[in-house]
Amino acid sequence: MRLRSLRIHGFKSFADATVIDFHEGITAVVGPNGCGKSNISDAIRWVLGEQRPSAIRGGKMEEAIFQGSLNRRPVNRGSVTMVVSNEDGGLPVAFEEVEIGRTVYRDGGSAYSLNRSTCRLRDVVDLCRGTGLGANAYSVIENRMIDAILSDRAEERRHLFEEASQIGKYKDRRKSATRRLEHAERDLTRLEDVIGEVETKVRSLARQKGKAERYKTLRERRLSVEVAVVGHEMETLRDRLSELDGFLDGDRKTGQGMVAELRTAEAKVETLRLSEVDAQRSRGSAAETLDGIREGLVEWERDLAVAGERRVHAEHRLGQIGVEREGSESRLRGVVEELNALGERHGDREAELDKIRAGVQRHGEVAAAVQIRLAEARVRLEDTEHQERDVVRKGAQLEGDADAAEGQATELERRLQRIDAELSEASDVLSDLESQGDLFTGRIGGLETGVQEATERQESVQATYSDVKTTLEAARRTELEAARAVQGFAAEAEVLESLQRGQGEIDPAAKAALALQDSGVVGSLVDFIEAPAELGRAVEACLGTLAKALVVRDTQTAGRLTRWFSEDWQGDGGLILLPLDRVPDRAGGTLLDSVRATGEGAPWVEALLGEVDLVDNTESEKRPQRKLLFRDGTIHDPRGLIRVGNPAVLSGRRERRDRLAKLHAALQNAGNEASASRQALEKEELRFTDAEASVEEARITLLDAQDQLRAASAEGAAHVDQRTRIDTHRDELARQLEGTRAARARALERAATAKEDREGLLAQEGSARDLRELSRSEVASARDEWEEARGEEARLSIQLARAEEEAKQVAQRIVDLTGDRGAQEQRLADLDVEETGLKGSVADAVECQEQGEKETERLFGERDEAQGLLEERSTLLAGITETLAEAERIARSLRSAEREAVDRRHQLELERQEVSGRIGLIKERLEGEWGRPNGFWRRRSPLKARLRS
Repeated sequence: MRLRSLRIHGFKSFADATVIDFHEGITAVVGPNGCGKSNISDAIRWVLGEQRPSAIRGGKMEEAIFQGSLNRRPVNRGSVTMVVSNEDGGLPVAFEEVEIGRTVYRDGGSAYSLNRSTCRLRDVVDLCRGTGLGANAYSVIENRMIDAILSDRAEERRHLFEEASQIGKYKDRRKSATRRLEHAERDLTRLEDVIGEVETKVRSLARQKGKAERYKTLRERRLSVEVAVVGHEMETLRDRLSELDGFLDGDRKTGQGMVAELRTAEAKVETLRLSEVDAQRSRGSAAETLDGIREGLVEWERDLAVAGERRVHAEHRLGQIGVEREGSESRLRGVVEELNALGERHGDREAELDKIRAGVQRHGEVAAAVQIRLAEARVRLEDTEHQERDVVRKGAQLEGDADAAEGQATELERRLQRIDAELSEASDVLSDLESQGDLFTGRIGGLETGVQEATERQESVQATYSDVKTTLEAARRTELEAARAVQGFAAEAEVLESLQRGQGEIDPAAKAALALQDSGVVGSLVDFIEAPAELGRAVEACLGTLAKALVVRDTQTAGRLTRWFSEDWQGDGGLILLPLDRVPDRAGGTLLDSVRATGEGAPWVEALLGEVDLVDNTESEKRPQRKLLFRDGTIHDPRGLIRVGNPAVLSGRRERRDRLAKLHAALQNAGNEASASRQALEKEELRFTDAEASVEEARITLLDAQDQLRAASAEGAAHVDQRTRIDTHRDELARQLEGTRAARARALERAATAKEDREGLLAQEGSARDLRELSRSEVASARDEWEEARGEEARLSIQLARAEEEAKQVAQRIVDLTGDRGAQEQRLADLDVEETGLKGSVADAVECQEQGEKETERLFGERDEAQGLLEERSTLLAGITETLAEAERIARSLRSAEREAVDRRHQLELERQEVSGRIGLIKERLEGEWGRPNGFWRRRSPLKARLRS
């Protein structure tokens, strides 16, 4: 089976239809990067059913379609068609050439075809299973597959070996059969569940059937009873309906009479109401007339009263006006006299005010001069007091400075004593530290020598440890390589043994024939051939499909196997039978000189290989009448056919047998080497453990020596540091001692100077005190003069203010009196005008009283007549009202009786409608629910009688 051609259209970079032919030999595809070389292998893998987009270097399957370029539009589908030869029958189909096709569309769908007939992906996979073709088979070798072949893990190599030995398809069939069995088991389980559910429903339906039958019987019995009860109820309702009809007829007749009486009473009431309205209207007109007369009397009485009051008031006011006129004339004369007296007094007050103002001005000038002298005296007093305070403050300051300097000198004396003691102590300690310095130096030198020795020993042990570790790693690598060799030889031997046991290259039919245990079957042809290793593949290629042939004892055995294959065998494949009683003559070829035939099948081996001559590859000699076998496996047939390689892809059992023997020998040698390597590794591990312990011991010793050296160095450094600090402290104490002595001398000098200055300031303080007393006496004298001048000025100011106030009061009184005089004159004029008006009012009031007396006498007569008429009409209205009330009472009683009769008749009609409705419902129920005719209850009079009884 060979790949002949590949047709690609719309797949990846192949926008146009492209046909690639694969000829005899090796076909290589070359080209620059990006030209699409890898797309050819992707197309082969894809057409064989690859479902992973990543396997063809894509993110999703739609990316396998040509996506377009700058000058080409994208296409809507991509297709790949692969043509393979099937001359050797590698594919289980009756065609010498098989065409496998696959098409993918933009919507994600795929279509597969075999020889241009639509099929499923499963059909393509089943067809190629066991032939080396497939999406993950060894027909397309990738880097990862090479890694899997060369891997040390048997699981990674197993897949390719199973595919090569045609075990994969049987595993797939077993998985498929197992899945179908699992589906069948699930279906059976579901069927049992369904049967159980159906049986449960059947039992439930049986129970429901019994309940339904009992319900039907009870319903018929209940229906009979209900029909009888309904019949009795119908008779009762009909009797009640007759009674209601009688009651309604009587109520209608009685109601008609009551309506006539009610209408007569209502007509009488309306007549009386009209009479009452007329009487009320007549009485109202009489009352209005009386009210008009009364209102006229009231108006005249009011006018007469007003006229009398006006007359009395006017006469009284005329008397008051005379009195007021006399008083106003008297006040006017007094005001004129007072005005004349105040004019003379006002002139005298003005002269007195001028004199007082001059005195106030004079005393103000004197007080201002005294105030200036007082201010100057106060300034001199303040200056004197300020000078005195400065002298006192300086004296106190000098006294404090002297005391502070003496105290500082005393403190510095004590400090001198303390520093002197500390300086002596520091000198003693420094002497002790200098004497101990040599001890620390000798100790540190010894520790440094110990650290150097420990370091040299640790380096020596570490070098030994490194050598042992290197030797151990080499031993481990040797042991690992030996173990890997043993595992590799064992895995390969296991695979070859499994192939040898299972006869993986034998046709299924031949394998089944061998399993029949027929005594006539001798064995497979290749079991009787022994050839050198370099000629094994060439001999198998020469035999071709005959390598699968079975050697049988005679033609009878061949006949039995033929019948068995035709009648009983249901699988694939076929049989090639070589009966020993039909062996042709040996042709005498040279191949048998290099190949030995053994066993019972040797005649057939000699017959088949006897016509073949073995020649070297370098020979160019041609033997047209002989079949030639070259050592590289090339065969020249006398018919002109040249066969290169092994088209049937057969692997010789003989070669496996030889290879298995070599593997067992190599496996034994590798086992011995692995055992020796393992023993050497154990010895090196013991040495490594000892070296590691020595390294750890040397490291601990070095760390201890280093710790002791660090401790001694730290102690020595602390000793040196302490000595340096004490030396520095001693120098500092010496400097402090000199500074303290100088400071004490300066303090004593400041104290003496302060005391001398204090003596001089005491004399200045006495003279300043005398000057302050003199300034205070001057200030007191000036303050007394200023207060006396200021008191006189204040007295004159008060006198001036009083005089000015009296002058203002006199002027204001003159103004008030002038206004009062004008007011009195105006009042007299007003009284004259009022007196004239009051006299006219008195005359009008007298005239009004005379006329009112006449009108009131006339109105009193008319009022008496109107009152008589009103009383007469009121009596008539009262009679009509009483008669109307009696008529309304009678009408109300008739109306109530008529309303009660109507309500009673309405209730009877409602009851009659209810009874009729119940009768109608019973009829509908009889006809609709119970299926009884309308007059059914009339035929059940016996039951009715029994129910009534």
